[in-house]
Amino acid sequence: MLCLLGRPRVSFLRCAFPKNFLKNRMTKITTIDVHLAQVFYEVLLDHARAAPGRSLRYKEALRRAKTIHVDDDVVQSAVPVSMGRRLDVIVQFVKEHQLPPLTCLAVNETGLPGASYKPVNRTWQADLDAVAAFDWAPWQGRWNLHVAKEMKSARPFQRRKEEDASQMIFESFKAGQIRRLDPSERVEFVKLLMTGIDLRDAAEDLGLLVTAGLGKSEK
Repeated sequence: MLCLLGRPRVSFLRCAFPKNFLKNRMTKITTIDVHLAQVFYEVLLDHARAAPGRSLRYKEALRRAKTIHVDDDVVQSAVPVSMGRRLDVIVQFVKEHQLPPLTCLAVNETGLPGASYKPVNRTWQADLDAVAAFDWAPWQGRWNLHVAKEMKSARPFQRRKEEDASQMIFESFKAGQIRRLDPSERVEFVKLLMTGIDLRDAAEDLGLLVTAGLGKSEK
């Protein structure tokens, strides 16, 4: 049964998310984004309980997810570089309900949040502490409803063959839309495209765009 809760009466109600966040969030969220967000939500909660006040690197979060969901092909094929867009589903949930910023736990390999991070509670560490101190259990029902709603409106993802992904990369480079790739970048790019991610989104994740001409219509 869904518990009807009031708003938490603590300082993290001061929301630092942009006012137009919901308008500008991913317009083409896919079922794979929602599926992975559900997995990462549990990974982040487990980490908050086990290591309160401490961050979790993307690669380690993904490693834990793959260890838990060994038979889940979607999880097993996920890559760290695309984790940010998966977390957007969680960001929307905590934004809507004015909960502590759960995704502040997830950081890149520097162990720190990006330069654009804006803390909700004065500092990043205060945000980490707020997440650790909060009782997330009563909100599981609302999270499940949020996931179900997002899944209904999400765009079904379609996996690509490796040769199709490689051809897309070649055509984008030939058109001057992405820069020349080194071998390791090409491998990561192909992996992302094979998961069904939009070409522009994948290029942005990897920092490969050289023009603004690659539109969302490129899939």
